[in-house]
Amino acid sequence: MRRSRWALGLIATALSVAGCSPDVSSPEPDESTHAQHASLDAAWAAGVFYPVGTRVTYVGRTYECRQAHTSQADWMPSAVAALWLDLGPATGGSDAGTGGNDAGTGGNDGGTTGDTTAPTANIGASATRFTAAGSLTVTASATDNVGVTRVEILENGAVVATGSQFSRAFSDSTQNGTYVYAVRAYDAAGNVGTKTVTVVVELPGGNPGGGKKLIAYFTAWGIYGRNYPVSNVPAAKLTHINYAFSNISSEGKCVLGDVFADIDKGGGWAGEWNPGQLRGNFRAFKELKRTHPHLKLLISVGGWSWSTHFSTVAATAAKRAAFVKSCVDLYIRGQYPGVDPVNGAGVFDGIDIDWEYPVGGGLPGNSNSPADKQNYTLLMEEFRSQLNAVTAQTGQRYLLTIASGASPDLLVNKQETKRLSDVLDWINVMTYDYHGAFESTVNFHSPLYRVTGDPGAGDGFYSDATVAKMLELGVPPAKVVLGVPFYGRGWGSVPNVNNGLFQSGVPTKGTWDDGSSGLTGVFDYKDIKVNYERAGSGYTKFFHPESKQAYVYSPSTRVWIAYDDPQSLSAKSDYILNKGLGGAMFWELSGDDGSLVEALYQKLH
Repeated sequence: MRRSRWALGLIATALSVAGCSPDVSSPEPDESTHAQHASLDAAWAAGVFYPVGTRVTYVGRTYECRQAHTSQADWMPSAVAALWLDLGPATGGSDAGTGGNDAGTGGNDGGTTGDTTAPTANIGASATRFTAAGSLTVTASATDNVGVTRVEILENGAVVATGSQFSRAFSDSTQNGTYVYAVRAYDAAGNVGTKTVTVVVELPGGNPGGGKKLIAYFTAWGIYGRNYPVSNVPAAKLTHINYAFSNISSEGKCVLGDVFADIDKGGGWAGEWNPGQLRGNFRAFKELKRTHPHLKLLISVGGWSWSTHFSTVAATAAKRAAFVKSCVDLYIRGQYPGVDPVNGAGVFDGIDIDWEYPVGGGLPGNSNSPADKQNYTLLMEEFRSQLNAVTAQTGQRYLLTIASGASPDLLVNKQETKRLSDVLDWINVMTYDYHGAFESTVNFHSPLYRVTGDPGAGDGFYSDATVAKMLELGVPPAKVVLGVPFYGRGWGSVPNVNNGLFQSGVPTKGTWDDGSSGLTGVFDYKDIKVNYERAGSGYTKFFHPESKQAYVYSPSTRVWIAYDDPQSLSAKSDYILNKGLGGAMFWELSGDDGSLVEALYQKLH
């Protein structure tokens, strides 16, 4: 297969930035570059400056430089047709050198109009599923109409062997996970053939969570002002991560939420700036999963800000099929813009849909329809169907989940909660944000149980009521994952009555509020711990025995904030265990100082 146009374009663009545009004659580098200068018809080497027209030999063939550049280790003439014109065998013959009718641009094997047939690659594994300790041997082979020049074996996207065989041992449950092995075979013309095989490792022993899921949301924007990179993730204490978020275009397709954060930000990986390589948070998570193979990563689609088009894409069978295909191609097949799918595949293990909300609610301007209730189920069935089709090709099973609103009214009237659970692996129920500064009465935003005197209790706005409704509707307990917040919600101008609880209040400035956000009253847990719990802050901390939430209040500032702390999460973990629920989900990692994850891990591990 010929290299795609976007790959050649990326190389040309990179060279233009470096002063090597094919349309501008490039001066030779000065001595400060420490690059060698090429001699005529010498063997190709890395670290050499090649002017346009220079000829080299490589793997028995002669190439002519098409764009002035200083060579890099991975820019071999056979691999980068944008830089090198293939003139044919170095020993001469009808298609080599400067003579003959087919030199350089013609003939059966000359230049970019010659060999366009990729090698046929094959790969096999000694076993594709391990339920007991053992050794794996991966065997690769390839054939080509002209000749194979190199064969590589990759494990989850990383080259682990150059040659026909790779072996490794699986000895304990810390290695559990899905391993995608690929063979990549090259010919002298730069064509590449690939094939994959999937190996699943399920050794006995306790993974984090001890059968209970511990699911974290990671926000793409956390790498900016919050300074929370992927390297901060406590992977050993989590079972799953939902990456927030994928957007949905007006054309009804899944699109990257932040191209730079997702796939472009450099991370210091070898060869990361070569054409077709994956970078950004996605690359960082791919690397993290290599050292923590039990960890599963799902892309979360939508969210509060990007649920605008859900109703539209779910409205008809054709739109559902097209939308789902775009999500599966992008995130499961790894077809990211500018990235070779061989490098892009293996990042995500499933898809999490966060539609806020079917039928109604969410941001003004969101599309909505009464038919959303049924169409949501049909959309999830389409996701399951297309994910199963990929499984048939790769052997890997892909997860499908949703983040559901917690309102009993939504669970009954705005989505087919039981039918959804039949299709999904589990439901992350957002048992938080029951109350907040969007209301004028101070209240707990994530109470576990009904609170005496709570004016909103009759609506079922507490976690136990939500869970009870889901179980009443027939959702299996193991498919209910309880949401817990790593943030608090607060009010200002709260009278000093009943320590502020159930009093009047107004929006107040939260941790990250600025002129664009307005006053949300949302506080990171780590902010509350450092600035509101500390002695001398003027705030008193309380723990409510019914809500199982902590809160702080200051009569002088008249600010009141409710939140989950380690004591809260211990109580909610006990609830999960007693009810036989699937586990805990939390929003989101960057709000913690480590103590909240630890509290969940200690109880659910």
